[in-house]
Amino acid sequence: MTTPAASLSFHINPSEPQTHAVPSTVLVQILENAQRAFELIGVHVEGREIRERARVSAATAKRFQLVCHIPEKGSYAMPVSVGVGHDLLGSELAERAVTIFKEMMSFVSLRKSSGMAGVIPDQRIRRRVLEAVKGMAPRSDAGWTVDFQDAEKTVFATFNTDTISFVDEILVPAEQREASRVVTGELTCIDFAARKVSIIYPPTSKILECLYEEAVEDLLYEKRRDYIQVTGRVLLDDQGGPRQIIDVTDIRDLDLSPLVLTEVRSGTLSLKAISPVTLDVELDNTKQLLFVLHQDLGIDVFAPTRETLLAELQDQLVMLWNEYASATDDELDEPARQMKQSLLTHFAEVQRAA
Repeated sequence: MTTPAASLSFHINPSEPQTHAVPSTVLVQILENAQRAFELIGVHVEGREIRERARVSAATAKRFQLVCHIPEKGSYAMPVSVGVGHDLLGSELAERAVTIFKEMMSFVSLRKSSGMAGVIPDQRIRRRVLEAVKGMAPRSDAGWTVDFQDAEKTVFATFNTDTISFVDEILVPAEQREASRVVTGELTCIDFAARKVSIIYPPTSKILECLYEEAVEDLLYEKRRDYIQVTGRVLLDDQGGPRQIIDVTDIRDLDLSPLVLTEVRSGTLSLKAISPVTLDVELDNTKQLLFVLHQDLGIDVFAPTRETLLAELQDQLVMLWNEYASATDDELDEPARQMKQSLLTHFAEVQRAA
């Protein structure tokens, strides 16, 4: 008889209550990064260290493998167990790993960093676990959140669209974040030995070397598309163009999937979409800026990343609402009245408490 493995569950909550399904990519994203976190925590509970360039062993990966069970009804719930539980030692290690996972995820959920070193003292392992946390959390325009429940169905952590920015604050010092910028380029090669990624910078067609930090390395084992976005400190050439990117802290695939707006919030103002508003995201000619255009709604926004694009979009919609939708018809000329009508067709205002 096998020993029961440690268990927990991931509850994915779509932003629209009537939605009872989630994209497979969301499940894959959460499970892959949770698996990575458990393997790293497994190295810790086995009493070993992550040395530079070292990978998690196959034995550790198997011992702390996540096993998925039948999903539960309600918010999309994915029960998982940790390890195969063939022996008492493996079961004990799995339980310890779950305890550490719960403590780390709880600190992240509560936005508390002070106690994390006490849970995972090894800085290399801790930083790589936090990188995995970023992969489990929804990005700024995601239409879902995720709750983590233990075997007793108690929620011990919740990740929302603020989670990634909190983790970035822990991983990257403020002065380094301020000096960083995002460069979009076509991936040409990855040199793990030199800890270097090479991309073609579209405005000049020159190859830029991007020197990344150790904690970022796990991101590179994911399947990369043609275009990626690299965040780091950019060194300039004599002409003022990028020559090299150092201190790279983030590498992401370029995401040009449509933005879907269901709600826009600013202060006490909340605009609820009467039906989801889908906006195409495109690249400008330099391939360094993402933009969204919607003539009827008066939307015309540009930004280097998807997160900042969404922020600019929400700011612009609030400005348009205050300037046009909130005005009387007598205050507006004919084009402005048409703009007002378009805004009122797509959104309804809901007042929120401050």
